[in-house]
Amino acid sequence: MATISCHHARAALAGLQRKGMDCDAVLMRAGIHPDSLQAAFGRISDHQMTRLVQEIWQALDDEFMGFSNQPCPAGALGFCVRAMGRCQTLREALETGIEFYNLVQDGVHTSFEEGPEQTTIRVEFAYPELDPQGFYLEFWMIRWHRLASWLCDLRIPLLQVHFRKHPVWDELHAHRAELAIMFPSDIDPNADSNCLIIPSASLNEPVRRTAQEIEEFIRTAPAPLLTIPGGDKSLRQTIMLRLSEQIPLRFPSQAQLAEQLGLSSQAFHRRLRREGTSYQRIKDDIRRELALNKLTRERLPVHEVAEIVGFSEPRSFTRAFKSWTGLSPREYCKFV
Repeated sequence: MATISCHHARAALAGLQRKGMDCDAVLMRAGIHPDSLQAAFGRISDHQMTRLVQEIWQALDDEFMGFSNQPCPAGALGFCVRAMGRCQTLREALETGIEFYNLVQDGVHTSFEEGPEQTTIRVEFAYPELDPQGFYLEFWMIRWHRLASWLCDLRIPLLQVHFRKHPVWDELHAHRAELAIMFPSDIDPNADSNCLIIPSASLNEPVRRTAQEIEEFIRTAPAPLLTIPGGDKSLRQTIMLRLSEQIPLRFPSQAQLAEQLGLSSQAFHRRLRREGTSYQRIKDDIRRELALNKLTRERLPVHEVAEIVGFSEPRSFTRAFKSWTGLSPREYCKFV
């Protein structure tokens, strides 16, 4: 089960707040206790984030979640994905999807520029002041990459990502590591425009999804957009998969793991730093995601989960869990 920074959940509420709506009620309907969002490094599950976005869509009747000057009507994403799914190639699908959204609203303009080697998907928000944290800018940009990857049933390489003066890059240092996971590529936070750059060769990839798969995507949206489709070849993902196999969790030292992976300790450290993470952070991520899964899906008791994720006694596990989510394990389970 993937997890998502509470920063995104907090930032997603801005449109509701501008409309004077009850944010706490929306959070509770999404299975998120409002207090859990106060933890500085707290995280929620991808399922909770999916429900939150769905609740905001419904509350505002706006798939742009209040981050544009005019609402985007309910059903727009479904219509767009069906139209893109009928295309033969990714090139045709992107042209179709971008043209559709540019026709139905004027708050976000998306353009598609194909070059000999690289293709740029450029995004321009007419009212960036409505998105002070850059939440919807990130969501909109990530949508095109992940939707393209999902339609082709493979991970489309992401060469570069540019932001025009990213709103929270300097303010929230922890968010840089999050962006490195969301956009696994070179990131320029102070560029002239907002854009994604992919290889032009990817445009020839066929659209591979069936009509049944497309309908399932629409039914569960935005869940398919909250994870990266296709194979993740990062060192972080390699470590996550390797260390998650042994339950109860047992972590080798950094030097031991580097040797197992055929890397020097220096190369191991450098690669993780380039990916915006560290071995300690990966271990915390593994513990957190496994704990959330065992507590909320398997409903195991706290003492069993503590042992599974590598804590010697429940009290230290409870302290760690509260630092991750802002709530104790028992409090958290009441709202999921």
